[in-house]
Amino acid sequence: MTSYLGHDKQRQIFQQSLDRDMLHHAWILAGNKGLGKMGFAQQAAHFLLNSRNRPNGFSDRQDDEAGHLLAAGSHPDFRLLRRGAKSDKEEKKARDQGLDALDEHELARNIKVDQVRALQPLFQNQASISEYRVVVIDAADDLERAGANAILKNLEEPPKNTIFFLISHMPDRLLPTIRSRCQMLRFDPLSDEDMRAVLKKAAPRLVEADLEALVVAGEGSPGRALKYAEVGLAELEGIAREIIKSGDKNNQLKSDLARKLSLKAATPRYRAFLERAPSLIAEQIKSSEVPCSMWSIEKWREARDLATAALPKSLDNQAVIFRLGSLMGDIGRAND
Repeated sequence: MTSYLGHDKQRQIFQQSLDRDMLHHAWILAGNKGLGKMGFAQQAAHFLLNSRNRPNGFSDRQDDEAGHLLAAGSHPDFRLLRRGAKSDKEEKKARDQGLDALDEHELARNIKVDQVRALQPLFQNQASISEYRVVVIDAADDLERAGANAILKNLEEPPKNTIFFLISHMPDRLLPTIRSRCQMLRFDPLSDEDMRAVLKKAAPRLVEADLEALVVAGEGSPGRALKYAEVGLAELEGIAREIIKSGDKNNQLKSDLARKLSLKAATPRYRAFLERAPSLIAEQIKSSEVPCSMWSIEKWREARDLATAALPKSLDNQAVIFRLGSLMGDIGRAND
């Protein structure tokens, strides 16, 4: 089970609806990636499924029957729908190492309709050991059209005592008929205080400087910050900020950064840096004493477009990073 911090308002809304016997059968957990929507869904599932020994509110406790079964992925009244492996090769890797071991490019493009149909036996009988049955879809945005229509049928005629959590990063793109049958619960970025608490708990060995850098880089998203922590983004961000600060006129820093991220083994760090680089430039533009100009905005747009296209177009890693470094240097020199 994922540790859960923050979003007190969302927890209160959900728990009050249960306490008042007005619990909606389907919830859309809406917000940007990495805010903790899946953590909320896991804690809510544990809360609902722990009917024999329900805690007084949401809890991180795992030392109970429901917690142990959920952690093992074997609770008979719980289902999690996610994108599966893309091919037989990735399927074998997922069996050996778990689905979380797969990279984004190793996952199927969508949640298939067959995965939704496989839920039906769960609904044909009463809950096995709990008062409720819980289905989490992570993310509902990934449902293929036929899968979305299949889940819609369950939402239109909800099985008794079954609660659906549809995690969505882009709720406006969901079918209107799905949205109309769910209660929307929106998630906002965490405060810096909650971000620090999440990072300290998940990565207690972080030094203070790296912790503060990740709080800034995460932009209220603990999932994003923890991903950055795993790949050592704080070091790369330090180099990038030095490029911005100095302008790097001799190209030494950007060449060093490009070398660090050009090796195949550095792919996770490369992906993380691509995600972060445009934000670094935007932050510098916003914080500068020099009034924002169209020239600065064009530099940011070029960085954003380059970072977005780099992976889909298989652009040369070293060339991409060097160019992003050059754009950072340009922004830095403009502020001298």
